[in-house]
Amino acid sequence: MRKAVITLCITACWGMGSLPVWSATNEPTAEFNWRAAPTEEQIASLTLRDAILRAFARNPKISEAAAQIRVGEADLDAAKSAWYPQISLQGTAGRSHQTDSAGSLNNNGSGGLTLSQLIYDFGRTGGAIDEQHHLSEAYRYALYDTMTAVAQDTLRAYLEVKRYQALVVASRDNMASLEHVRDIAKLRADAGLSSQSDVLQAQTRIASMRATLEQYRAQQRSAQAQLTVLTGVVSDNLPELPQTLLNQQVTLDRIAYEKSAAVRSAQAKQEAARERIRQAASNHWPTVRVQAGRTRYENNQRSYWDDELQLQVEAPLYQGGLVNAKTRAAEGDRQAAEAAIQQSKLDINQRASTAYADMIGAQQRESAGDEQLGSAEHTRNVYADEYRLNKRSLNDLLSVEQDVFQAVSMRAMALYDGWDATVRYAAAVDNLLDMLGIDREASSGETLPSL
Repeated sequence: MRKAVITLCITACWGMGSLPVWSATNEPTAEFNWRAAPTEEQIASLTLRDAILRAFARNPKISEAAAQIRVGEADLDAAKSAWYPQISLQGTAGRSHQTDSAGSLNNNGSGGLTLSQLIYDFGRTGGAIDEQHHLSEAYRYALYDTMTAVAQDTLRAYLEVKRYQALVVASRDNMASLEHVRDIAKLRADAGLSSQSDVLQAQTRIASMRATLEQYRAQQRSAQAQLTVLTGVVSDNLPELPQTLLNQQVTLDRIAYEKSAAVRSAQAKQEAARERIRQAASNHWPTVRVQAGRTRYENNQRSYWDDELQLQVEAPLYQGGLVNAKTRAAEGDRQAAEAAIQQSKLDINQRASTAYADMIGAQQRESAGDEQLGSAEHTRNVYADEYRLNKRSLNDLLSVEQDVFQAVSMRAMALYDGWDATVRYAAAVDNLLDMLGIDREASSGETLPSL
């Protein structure tokens, strides 16, 4: 059942034509070439969901978390093996001398079969199995938390590309507007209504805006490079973000900490620590097992069989305080795990509170930017008419163009700051992937147990 966790993102990635990072099959794989750079491909359009799924298949943290789940499954099987019969073969070669009341016996070699079955150990084996059960759950929750972190990084890189694309468009629009102002100034200068200095001043502003445009282009290329590293895809067409991200139902006063993957992972580790305490304390009690064996001895005079069927009871009497020391250490692990739960809740609250405050601030800035933009555009139209009537200087017209660009830029920055804060808030309360329609539980084929 748990193999489905390991193959969490393979199906989606096959649908997009990319290679899976890991596989649950037993087919041989090519040797990993650590010198080779990660592959990239060019596609026409990259949706947000595709970007996240590609990042899942590409990010090594996902592979590492999936590998840790396989380690947990193997450790669980190892713990369960203690309840199964233990069968062993033994053989010796060389002389041995035995002396008893009947005389002495020289053996040249022996060989036999031994079977041992654990009957009862006062909770040691059961505690080890339960511990590995909880650790396996902790590893699975850690995978879910890693998925959220990777999705958040991918989303934020996606948003950065969209941000600078919007700023590039704003710069181009402002440059076109400045060129229009320059053309008006040139017509007036040619008609003798103004001096050529107005034309030079407009050209200077255009050159300055061109430098700003190139700066935003460079930042856009940098953001695209980061997104390409995360997804393995090069694409200039990024559709708009889904509005479902804005329909956040979790408020700060109603955060379900017990449903967070990070809290669940810490909780599972605490339960595992409790089982270690039970294991350590059970070492005060004996171990009961049945052992059967049949051994054949060879010597110079005759050969014979030694058959045994015994009930073995092994009870430690004194181990120098080892059992008490292990019990105290296990209790310390439990206390540390309990503190980790509280730390996870504190981290969630801190990240959610900060993101919520940033989200509210961005919304207010966007609203103020809309108002500023409306006022600046109205002023630009008035100043343009007054400049034609020689009631305004060119400097006034250029200044209001700067005000319009500043309003557009601030509005775009506020918009994407708000999106970024929304993503961080959804990741903090651990429903980011759910809001995007990527169900981690359904993808893993399992249902999360309740705490």
